[in-house]
Amino acid sequence: MLSEVWSLGVSAIEAGPPGFLPDRSDQAKLLIRRHWVRVVSGQAHAVLHHHDIRGSELAHIDGHASWLAAVGGETLVLSAIAPRGASTAHGIVLDSAGWAHLLHLIGSVEHVCARHRLRLAVLPKFGTMIQGPSDIERLLVGTDAGLCFDPGHLVMVGADPLEVLELAAGRIHYVRLNDVDAKVARQVREHGIDYAHAVSQGLFKPLGSGDARVETVIETLQRSRYRGWYAIEHDVRLDSKDDKPITAVKRSLDYVRRLVAA
Repeated sequence: MLSEVWSLGVSAIEAGPPGFLPDRSDQAKLLIRRHWVRVVSGQAHAVLHHHDIRGSELAHIDGHASWLAAVGGETLVLSAIAPRGASTAHGIVLDSAGWAHLLHLIGSVEHVCARHRLRLAVLPKFGTMIQGPSDIERLLVGTDAGLCFDPGHLVMVGADPLEVLELAAGRIHYVRLNDVDAKVARQVREHGIDYAHAVSQGLFKPLGSGDARVETVIETLQRSRYRGWYAIEHDVRLDSKDDKPITAVKRSLDYVRRLVAA
């Protein structure tokens, strides 16, 4: 996969899911240098609304942040997930105490990131504890944390990406670009269609061919003088090991390069 990344002229990647790169940072650095790429970000998932497990969750994040900094990363993307073992956070509503714990621990994660000289970007996402505009507003008011802005996943939760851009002006630390079919997203959100099945039915689209208004999003970010990274993400389910998603990835890459260069 790293060879395919290089063949597209891409020199920066996200760290990927656990196990994609070696757990030992020296081995990971050797691998990415061999393929002429660098790691700029990595994602951590943690349960942050339960006070009684804060120690283990922060230790998990600290370990990942240490590894990420060692391989040259700049930004830790944080997802506040539902309790492990729960199928989804959709429909879970935090009470005041839960929100207080969540916001307090996000502040603690900021300190962890600062210790490792990383930027924190919290990702609002379907199936996590921070999803739509009201959750994002509570995050922005209750913490100093930056945001990982993903227009596709905002459409997933029924939000308008441009409204969220306005709400979070000046707090966007990282951008991850997804595009989605809004009709399929609505079926997942409102009718409980299985997420993995929805992905196989074309939930995510090459950038510019879905309903996340990616072109307007990028134009708005450029006008606001956003100068951070744009990460391209396109979840697919491969029918066989011979399937290659590189064609769709190249289409999205060319699309973003044209807009960013404009």
